[in-house]
Amino acid sequence: MKKLLSKKGKIITIVVFSVLLVVSIALAPLVKINYDMSSYLPKDSVTKQTLKLMKDEFGVTSNMEIMIEEDNLFQGEELQEELSNVKNVKGVTWLGSVVDITQPIESYPREMVEAFYKDGKLLYMVEFLEDEYSSKTDQAINDIKVVLNNYDAKYRGEPIVAKGNRDLVFKEGVMIMSVVVPIAIIILFIFSTSWIEPVVILINLIVAIVINLGTNCLMPSVSFLTMAIASALQLAMSLDYSLFFIHRYMEKREEGMDVMSAVSDAMKGAMGSVTASALTTIFGFLALLTMRYTLGTDIDISLSKAVFISFLTAIFLMPLLLVTFDKLLFKTKHRKLVPEFKKVGKGIQKVRWGIVAVLLIIAGTAFYFQGKTKFFYGAAGLPDPNKIETRHDNAIGEVFGFNQPVVVLYKNEQKTEAINFAEKMLTHERVRSIQSLVTTIDPEMPIEIVPEEYLVQFMGENYSRMIININLRAESEEMYEVSDFIIENAEYYFGEAKALGVVTSLTEIKEVSIKDGVIVAIVSVLAIMLVIAIVFKSALIPVVLVLLIQTAIWVNIAVPYFQDKTLSYIGYLVVSSLQLGATIDYAVLLTSRYQEFRVDMKPKEASIMALTKSSHSIIVSSLVLAVAGFSEALLSRVEAVSEMGELIGFGALYSGIFVLFALPALLSVLDKPIQLLTYRKKEDEKHEEKNS
Repeated sequence: MKKLLSKKGKIITIVVFSVLLVVSIALAPLVKINYDMSSYLPKDSVTKQTLKLMKDEFGVTSNMEIMIEEDNLFQGEELQEELSNVKNVKGVTWLGSVVDITQPIESYPREMVEAFYKDGKLLYMVEFLEDEYSSKTDQAINDIKVVLNNYDAKYRGEPIVAKGNRDLVFKEGVMIMSVVVPIAIIILFIFSTSWIEPVVILINLIVAIVINLGTNCLMPSVSFLTMAIASALQLAMSLDYSLFFIHRYMEKREEGMDVMSAVSDAMKGAMGSVTASALTTIFGFLALLTMRYTLGTDIDISLSKAVFISFLTAIFLMPLLLVTFDKLLFKTKHRKLVPEFKKVGKGIQKVRWGIVAVLLIIAGTAFYFQGKTKFFYGAAGLPDPNKIETRHDNAIGEVFGFNQPVVVLYKNEQKTEAINFAEKMLTHERVRSIQSLVTTIDPEMPIEIVPEEYLVQFMGENYSRMIININLRAESEEMYEVSDFIIENAEYYFGEAKALGVVTSLTEIKEVSIKDGVIVAIVSVLAIMLVIAIVFKSALIPVVLVLLIQTAIWVNIAVPYFQDKTLSYIGYLVVSSLQLGATIDYAVLLTSRYQEFRVDMKPKEASIMALTKSSHSIIVSSLVLAVAGFSEALLSRVEAVSEMGELIGFGALYSGIFVLFALPALLSVLDKPIQLLTYRKKEDEKHEEKNS
């Protein structure tokens, strides 16, 4: 510590962090953001295999639908030509693609006409040359909107959803941080003993956040879900490290120590708690590495890296900040605005057995009902009625029905099978239309005279494609039933199922995620218990702390069951790992103080003092994490992000409440077995025996 705070050490620290900040700010805009959730499926998944085959046969394309009000079909034809000429548009299908508009449309089958023209409204199906996540597709959408500037056009499709998410991620990240930071400052002011304390803490955290954003450039890509939650969560999760150090420092300085001695003692005294806190959080996320659905890996690496950077910043930058701001810290010192929890601690000890009994009842009840909560498995989840994309989807759906396209690939020589498969598909009430060579063109027509524009759309070198339009709008059990119907019949008629679309990819994501869930839960619990066991040299403390936080997690997941809410399964996995790894810090801090005081005090007294000394840090940490979560929930228009934010917010509060009110009771009630199963130095054991 002396070397770090020597003149040379200070200069090196300032230079290193300054360089890291400048480089990180420069690299942050270069981070590649991934919006394709299906790309995280295992390599052997049908979705990934079909996508590769689709690229080989037809290139990478995506589709969007546009609805405009236009009675003049010849004007509609001119618009079709203009849209077709937009850069990066491969083709546009409309009414004139299936009927001769120079002839009375009444002479054509009603179903054929109403697929593209109904109630004076025209529907265009636009195919882009690149996928929905391409910047070129994004620009093409902007150019199309210019062409249709004079129309009240409605748009829907995956390119529109992807564009909406792309436009939101950066704006939302800035907006959420602009809310979280001021509220965090207010919370820190309320619970601090110096007006400058929140400034010191936030300088340390902001440096860590900026470095983390820049180092994301080292990753191949970062999911948009990760980008949406990372900065606010990093601030909230790693706030503990700065709090632990600064509170210890203030204690030592108030005891009369000089600056250097106080910094050294504070770092030594809090290092165990800070290290344990960082490791439990990181290990909680590392469990996500076991997921075959590698979105978990993406989130894990990003957030684990964020926590590790915050940990290093707290160790190396915080001592320098404490020394630099020492005079200001004490010049701006004020009385505590929030009373200590000493009276609360005494009250808890009076009813400790009752608290333990109630905790056991809550744990059993919450465990039962959390198993009944419903989940969705996609990134979008339930449509937000306030989003413009949802309003457009509803408007088109009211006229032409809702649509989820599924592409099925079959070998070129399987023409007869394709005809039978298409007929079978049309028997399902949710299949609204099919586009393919065997349905759009007379099957008896020789392939040589099929118009080139149709041929290139539906036939590749070895495979042909069929687009099945499903009248469904959101993820549901019915959607999974339709997916099974398509896949089972594709296997029956073609000998294999090569299907691609939101409907079928979500089915795979669901199957993979459910298997991942059990493994993630087991690995995260075992990993965190191992860290705590090593830190406390105890066999029982890990069990007590993990079960306590796990109870808070069960409550967090069980409550939505009574609210009849459907949760994001991916969000559930991430939040469960986050809540266990991040909020067990509160329990680690209180328990470490308990063990510290237990050397010279009886169990009840040690429990009261541990709560008194750690309560403010726990409250601040849980409140800031809750604020970060609720800010995501209230401000994000990405459904999965909003869902995760709400779970994080309530999870932080539940964990904080359980630690503050249940853990002191547990520690005193279980004191004898805890001390018996904890390795202690001989000197400490003698002290404890006197106070037993």
